[in-house]
Amino acid sequence: MNTSKLISDIFECGALAIANKVDFTKYDEREERYKQIMNTYKPKERELIADIFGKIFALLSSVVYDDGTFNDYLGELFMRCNQGEKRAGQFFTPYHVSRFMAEIAITDTEIKNGEIYTINDCCCGGGGMLVAALDVLKNRYGVNYTRDCFIDAGDIDARCVHMTYLQLSLAGVPAIVKHQDVFSRKLWGVWRTPAYMFQYLRFRKYESLN
Repeated sequence: MNTSKLISDIFECGALAIANKVDFTKYDEREERYKQIMNTYKPKERELIADIFGKIFALLSSVVYDDGTFNDYLGELFMRCNQGEKRAGQFFTPYHVSRFMAEIAITDTEIKNGEIYTINDCCCGGGGMLVAALDVLKNRYGVNYTRDCFIDAGDIDARCVHMTYLQLSLAGVPAIVKHQDVFSRKLWGVWRTPAYMFQYLRFRKYESLN
């Protein structure tokens, strides 16, 4: 089995499955893509994919339901499986460094109760920097990020888009993740998290600004 393809397909199928539960704008296209990927695997391999995704789901959603620990879990898995693109300088920042940077960037003067905090990262990688920012907002400043944060993220690498979408979706973050080239302004896809769709009236103005 091709490990590189397996990891990428798990991320993509997970993202497709979640997106099609809440955002129906590309339902048929995404459903067809999901079937196309799964048809390349044998039944036992499909069971393995489901089992791995189940573990990913439990781990990433634990920050919402079980007071779990924030971390760039998918980014770490990505790099351990040698998925980084060395020629493009694709090396994900270790989580402890990302959190340190978030602690420096977010200050007391920026914390105002009742306001929506917006975070933008146009080259988000696997979403590690964004997760670190949420970690600091929640655990240092007591911000309810599931209600009072909005994230606008994007990346040129589809695998990174899928990873970021999974990390933010399962952590309950209102967010839009774009598959885009930030320099040419080409846009290939838009992924809206469940928390964004469930609170659409609250956050829709941020999408209209893009």
